[in-house]
Amino acid sequence: MSPHSGEPRLPSRCPACKGAVIQRMARAHASIWFHCFFCNHIWKFRLEEVQPTPDGELTGDMFVSTSRRRKHSLGLVVLNAIPEDLLKPHLERKTAQGEQESNKLQREIDVIVKILDDARAEEDRLWQIQERDKENLRKANAWSVAYNRTKIITRQLVDLRARRAQLTSGEHFFQDLPSAIASAKTRADGRFTLAIPRGGRYGIVARASRELGEERQSYCWFVWVSLDGRASKRLVLNDDNIVGSGSPDSALH
Repeated sequence: MSPHSGEPRLPSRCPACKGAVIQRMARAHASIWFHCFFCNHIWKFRLEEVQPTPDGELTGDMFVSTSRRRKHSLGLVVLNAIPEDLLKPHLERKTAQGEQESNKLQREIDVIVKILDDARAEEDRLWQIQERDKENLRKANAWSVAYNRTKIITRQLVDLRARRAQLTSGEHFFQDLPSAIASAKTRADGRFTLAIPRGGRYGIVARASRELGEERQSYCWFVWVSLDGRASKRLVLNDDNIVGSGSPDSALH
């Protein structure tokens, strides 16, 4: 989206279903007809009823701190601005879905933990027997079977815990995100400029990653911002407002 100083802001969403895929159909003297691809709603937009409203600019930087307390700029990262009335219900829905799935996984984890405790006890018992008679192939095989079973159950437990942890991560909330009204990409130095309306509150949503040796680190942001009618505002996306930081500006608490 780009600022316009002399033209009225044309619709970017359907007034019926809030869908973002709309088509201009025909233009009359003082109005334009629009069609929504989502719900097939057709409506007339009257040009004389809307006053020109230029967008404002949201500028800022995106970076994370390294182990040596240096800034690592995150370039070529896409930032999306999503209206609060679309993003908030999405976050609430994903939170409820995550809690339900998390409770289900926790019940499975509790069962697996008990099974693993029993398997480890049995493995230890067979190990003690095998140690006293190391030449006995049958006893060695019995311990080997118990050892492999413990490994399989341990992997199941690790997988369940990873799935449960993912439900509270930023990645969980990126699934099925509503459409953005504006997008921008950070430059190589991490700086960005994003044009958004001067009124209303928006969720600035972004995710980035970087390679650190053989490890891949991922970062997610869901931050509320409003220009409050001003022409510009500055926003820094860093470790202080990343998902999980506890920032008061975070859309995820």
